[in-house]
Amino acid sequence: MKIVNQILRPVKKFSKGMLVLLTLCTLIATCVFIFDSCKKAAYEHSPSKVANEKFMAALKKNMKAIAEVSVTSVGKPAASSVLSTTQTSESSTEPIYLNFPTQINSETYSMFQNTNSVQELSDLIRHADAIVEYDPTTTNINYEIEVPVQNVVASLNPLVNESKQYLYTKGFTEQGIQQMIVEQGGTEQDLVPFVMSLTHIEHNQISVARNYSDFFVNSAYANKMNPYVKCALVAIGADVLWALGGSSASAWTMVAMKKAFGAVAKRLLGPIGVALAVVSFGVCLASEY
Repeated sequence: MKIVNQILRPVKKFSKGMLVLLTLCTLIATCVFIFDSCKKAAYEHSPSKVANEKFMAALKKNMKAIAEVSVTSVGKPAASSVLSTTQTSESSTEPIYLNFPTQINSETYSMFQNTNSVQELSDLIRHADAIVEYDPTTTNINYEIEVPVQNVVASLNPLVNESKQYLYTKGFTEQGIQQMIVEQGGTEQDLVPFVMSLTHIEHNQISVARNYSDFFVNSAYANKMNPYVKCALVAIGADVLWALGGSSASAWTMVAMKKAFGAVAKRLLGPIGVALAVVSFGVCLASEY
């Protein structure tokens, strides 16, 4: 009997150890679940959630107006059939140039010739993985698009205002926002992709923070050279998430958010780039979320 007990003693110790470990893991999992549930419940009733939802509603509402702003590929008359309610005939235009990674085929060239709106410009960029450039070069000079910048800015203004409303719930004041813009060398339009990223990071951290972080960081679309490829929000959002240090929304400090805004401002999107980022957002939702 003693021999049997000696043989079984290590087995009993191992079993007890495994039971303790299993109990500990269960306790940790339960605590994490309770913490996440409380965190989610607190978020559901917070001003942040209300501001988040209001911004998303404004984004969806204004996306069409931004998409319909007319543009003109050089060499053909301006489009008259696709006009936004924010446009005026006196608006000045600014040229942008498309740099295609490979020699374009007849289909792509036809799309270029028939690009009449920001939406069609976004579709062309997505279709051909084109890069938007603001200075003419030997490789892009033949693919010029004239964009009415004042119309683009006017179409973005409602989202700029809603972006500020969201940032107010994070502790910013109007003076603080303007100071951040100056310090980081950005523009008010840069607030839009910045808040687009913040709202989605915040929303997804409540349920699938790890997956969302991996999506931003590991996505093949997070291309530093071209923030307009496929889904502009991914490349911009990856910068924002990195600048925030991966912390949860409840732990975002003013310093971290200003740093994150700086990451957006350094992309030098300008009003045109911001408009393209907004329009591409719908594609991002449809294809990746």
